[in-house]
Amino acid sequence: MDKDILIKQFLRLFPEFHDRYIEHMEFNQEFLGHVFFGDEVSTYVEELLRENDNIEQIETFFSFFEWMATQTNLYFVQVLSTTILYNLGGHTDILQKAQSYMKPHTKKLSQEIEDLHSGKYFS
Repeated sequence: MDKDILIKQFLRLFPEFHDRYIEHMEFNQEFLGHVFFGDEVSTYVEELLRENDNIEQIETFFSFFEWMATQTNLYFVQVLSTTILYNLGGHTDILQKAQSYMKPHTKKLSQEIEDLHSGKYFS
């Protein structure tokens, strides 16, 4: 049920991903949020940030990410933090661009992921 809410909200805002969603469902026989958002969404957003010429769409994505970050549903937050933000954090230049679009809750989750990867919690 949680997965259904997430993908319906996403496709409502980004109908251009509908065909990719159908392909994902045909291939996997179920919706795998981490796979879909990792393979399709984070790579797409990463390319948008590289080009940095469709500011309106970038802002729409980061508004959606903020919505995910503010939900009480742990699954939404996990997909955002461990898939989308983790992937964006893999490239310093992309992460810096992304941070300029992040809203407070998304930025906090991003920082937590970066702190985890830097070993801050293990020193």
